[in-house]
Amino acid sequence: MNTLYLQYAVPVFFILIFIEASYSHFKGLRLYNLRNSLSCLGCGMFTTTLELFVKAGLVALYAWVFENYSLIQLSDTSWVTWVVGLIVFDFLWYWAHRISHEVNVLWGGHVTHHQSEEFNLTAGLRQGALQDLMYWPLYLLMAIAGFSAEMFVAQLLINKFYGFWLHTRAIDKLPLIEGILGTPSAHRVHHGMNDHYIDKNHGGIFMVFDRLFGTYQAEDEEVMFGVRKRFASFNPVLAHFDWLHSLWCDARLTKNRWDKLRIWFMPTGWRPADVESAYPRQKFSAANYEKFDAQPGQYSVRLALVVFVLVSVVNQLLILNTEPVSWLVNAIAALLITLGLLWMGKLLDQSKRETDRSLIAPNDSVAD
Repeated sequence: MNTLYLQYAVPVFFILIFIEASYSHFKGLRLYNLRNSLSCLGCGMFTTTLELFVKAGLVALYAWVFENYSLIQLSDTSWVTWVVGLIVFDFLWYWAHRISHEVNVLWGGHVTHHQSEEFNLTAGLRQGALQDLMYWPLYLLMAIAGFSAEMFVAQLLINKFYGFWLHTRAIDKLPLIEGILGTPSAHRVHHGMNDHYIDKNHGGIFMVFDRLFGTYQAEDEEVMFGVRKRFASFNPVLAHFDWLHSLWCDARLTKNRWDKLRIWFMPTGWRPADVESAYPRQKFSAANYEKFDAQPGQYSVRLALVVFVLVSVVNQLLILNTEPVSWLVNAIAALLITLGLLWMGKLLDQSKRETDRSLIAPNDSVAD
């Protein structure tokens, strides 16, 4: 089912990206940065590649829980089931999304989506490869509530497709639905590093749950996009492991055995006291903030673009192929995609000047 939807969705995504980029160019809005956009799209490709090997198993787990532990089995043909399913999924998404902002290890699976310091439709495809894997235990509550695997997958895709159009600066506030439904304005806040934007607007399709649980914030000042512990690279593979690597390093460095374990489950940004004392992180300062922008030569950019196109072709053949393919062939294709993305990231990071890669690395909670 996921592959069937992707066959139609991927072309639409790229058409909309082309329209937004063209609009940005002719209006002089500078919404796009080529290196950043390639990185975002590369993150999406890495995610879809990894999901090829895990999503089927996760859906099978969901179906097993539904068949054996559901309290009731709701009809997929009833419009009531679809409407209730939409609301229930968005409720679970709100809490999964919110908790991923508040717990260190879960932030590690979600942070990739928010590392981009540009905000455009390519950022909508910058998904964390580990995110759904971490959210799945909460999603199983939907199986217990009686929604079939087919219904769940449909609601998951509806949520993801709806979320795509929210990643734009080309659309201003929408007065009739602001604060009720998810909008680009509300989602810009969600991606902001501004102090009063941090950890706000977690809802997907609806803003109602943010209002109910005190996390709604209207856009009232220009947004600084990104995360406070900056990932100073355009590498789309390493982006998925940057925060988890930081946690691992802190867990190794601390001498407190209890801290080695609890660091993974503490609030986002928490560090052991001895590690913070010995290896302090520079606090975020809006006054000193500058976007990361490594400046590779034109040759590197052009070669990175060629690599991106080649990797895209392999990725699309892999995820959209409907014919049976051996596990070994899939594994080889996935390896080629990963190596290609690593190479592309290296090319995009090549700089003609030294870049301060530790400009922003705070200790407190990160904007999302």
